[in-house]
Amino acid sequence: MEDKKQQLVRLVSAAAKPPKKPRCQPAQAVRIEGSHNIVGDGNTLIHAQTVRPRNAIDPRASEISEAQKLRLRELINEWITAHNTVRTRARPLTHAAAWSSFQRKFRVTSYHILPLARFQEAVRWLQQQRARIDGMKTAPMRDDAWRARQIAYIKARCKNQLGAPELYRAYIERRFGKASLSELTDDELASTRAYVAAKKPA
Repeated sequence: MEDKKQQLVRLVSAAAKPPKKPRCQPAQAVRIEGSHNIVGDGNTLIHAQTVRPRNAIDPRASEISEAQKLRLRELINEWITAHNTVRTRARPLTHAAAWSSFQRKFRVTSYHILPLARFQEAVRWLQQQRARIDGMKTAPMRDDAWRARQIAYIKARCKNQLGAPELYRAYIERRFGKASLSELTDDELASTRAYVAAKKPA
């Protein structure tokens, strides 16, 4: 029989040995497939939907007012209509193409974020696009509203920007010997518009 001394030595020796570590299982391979699934051990663990950023426009953060936005839209539409009415042999001007030109000119991704300080510049630029078309030789023949639009512009500019409603009258009397805009030929009307457009406020 084992005596007490040997039994004590065996117990102390056994207690002094470090415990055996459990065997670790090899980690399963994990891979990412595409932009959606994370796969481990052949099984789909997570299905992650792709998140695409949206460019949301907060109208409260816009610098120009709703009325000013409407004015820009009206000018764009007038430009498009005039182009497609007068320049019948050219490629039609689409809304997308017109807005793209506007955005390149003013370096904005949307007219909603046009700085307030550049609003009048944007109005003038759009009016210039329209004026270039109105200045074409074929415009009076192809656009039935051409004469009425030129007369309206002349009167509005003289009254609102130049502060002299009858300013054009002295010019047409001196230059053409006529007293009324309606008496002018198309060429005379175009010349009168150019004269009024070039005048600076006093």
